[in-house]
Amino acid sequence: MTQDERLLAQHALLLKAKKLTTEQICLHFNISRDSARRDLIKLGELADVQRIRGGAILVPVQESTLPYLQREQLSDRKLAIGEAAANLVNENDFIIVDSGTSLTAMATYLTNPATVVTNSIDCLAVLADKESIHVQLLGGKLNHYHRAILGPKAVKQLLEYQVNKVFLGVCALSESGLSTSSEDEADIKKAMIQQAQQLILVCDSKKFEQQNFHHICGLDKVDMVITDQPPGQNLLSAFEKQGIELLVVNQTSKGNNNEQ
Repeated sequence: MTQDERLLAQHALLLKAKKLTTEQICLHFNISRDSARRDLIKLGELADVQRIRGGAILVPVQESTLPYLQREQLSDRKLAIGEAAANLVNENDFIIVDSGTSLTAMATYLTNPATVVTNSIDCLAVLADKESIHVQLLGGKLNHYHRAILGPKAVKQLLEYQVNKVFLGVCALSESGLSTSSEDEADIKKAMIQQAQQLILVCDSKKFEQQNFHHICGLDKVDMVITDQPPGQNLLSAFEKQGIELLVVNQTSKGNNNEQ
């Protein structure tokens, strides 16, 4: 069993027991105390886990994001959302592409020559073979939880760029705006928004009517939302009040992105 597999299993145990000790990890997974401590360090990076002396406890966080390895990967829904986002990139655009599975899907569909600023190692891997796309990877510390570069160095580097559009991943979206459970992620998203002329949210409908602890921006900053299902009436009315364009894709077949 790899460490990533153990971490998923340990998180599942925490969801049931609310507390996990070093001894329990050693016995359950037949590993040394040193390996258990390393697992606990990684486990403590999750938004709903807090390390304590001799183990970890589950911390209730309202609608926190799932670790990248537990998120739904490139489903037809996410591919359709990603393709719709990629179709908005014009030739020679300067854009920011955030991290997340829907943004990785977007990267797979990018074809027009463009300059892409990203903090996502998965987007980088996809774009590395596309010679017509120039990539600026943000520097700083890799956050394994988000599979992205986060922190003050990345935020500072973002201030050097001015772009046409930012394609932003969504953790939670409500009438009060965009939010996340991670302070570092909130900081990088705020900087991305600040440096772009147009803010496009790439958002599956599961994120609607959710609210996390760290506020990123209000709906007044949003220009467009790309999603797979329309939001409820309250959020839809809020979109209309702010003049937000809503693009709902048809995910019945992979790569089909017609409006409904």
